[in-house]
Amino acid sequence: MPDLSPSATRHTELVDQAVTRLSPRWTTWTLQTIHHHGPMRLADINSALPWVGVHAMAQIVRRMQTSGLLDRPQFGVYDLTPLGRDTRHVHRALSAWHRTHLADGTASLAEAERSEDALGWLRGKGTIPLLHALARYGPLPNGALRDEAALATGSFHYRITQLQTDQLVTRTSPFSGRGSEYTLTSAARGLTPVYAELGEFARKAHSAATRPDQHSATAQQAVRASAAVRRSPAASSELFSHVFAPQPRVPAYVTARSHPSRTR
Repeated sequence: MPDLSPSATRHTELVDQAVTRLSPRWTTWTLQTIHHHGPMRLADINSALPWVGVHAMAQIVRRMQTSGLLDRPQFGVYDLTPLGRDTRHVHRALSAWHRTHLADGTASLAEAERSEDALGWLRGKGTIPLLHALARYGPLPNGALRDEAALATGSFHYRITQLQTDQLVTRTSPFSGRGSEYTLTSAARGLTPVYAELGEFARKAHSAATRPDQHSATAQQAVRASAAVRRSPAASSELFSHVFAPQPRVPAYVTARSHPSRTR
């Protein structure tokens, strides 16, 4: 019986969020490189990944900082955050799925490349909702599947065609007429362990983002503003012999007398 609970919908959202965070190109390579070598400078990361341009790598590490995967413990040095370290479980599941279902001609692929390749199959608007709808409800006709994934007609046709090309989705009948439905392939059904790891990773990411002691830009600004407010009245009494009293407002007719004339 398909799972129709709100928790199933939430799980779909979490998996989709995790794929969006982890799927940009070279993210996996960068994470695994720093995990292997420890804290690294940008030049050292570039030396380890020479096929990535210098400017591209600078953009990659900035994006990964923003997404909470990398931290900069000192100027110019990058290290994994606790969330970045947690990606190893996701990468292990992705690599295992890739090795099992996409092994043809890929025996010599590095593990990082397997993970990035697998994430590439899951990337794209509507991919996870479409796969999860078929996993929850079973084979579905064209219109019902599009509605379940909440996609516009054009987006749906583009994505479902891509999923068929990637051999994650197939039709129950070779003909596209009445009675033909979409269903998951064995490779897509084998993604269950991957979904579990992606969902758990997204939960940790959400927990890290809402933690009170997070050092986000907003939090830092709030701390500075609060400190400034606290310091203002106290600083006067500490630095000066008396607290300055507010000056009385000068009437406008007085200031008008001292204002220089604009005529020559």
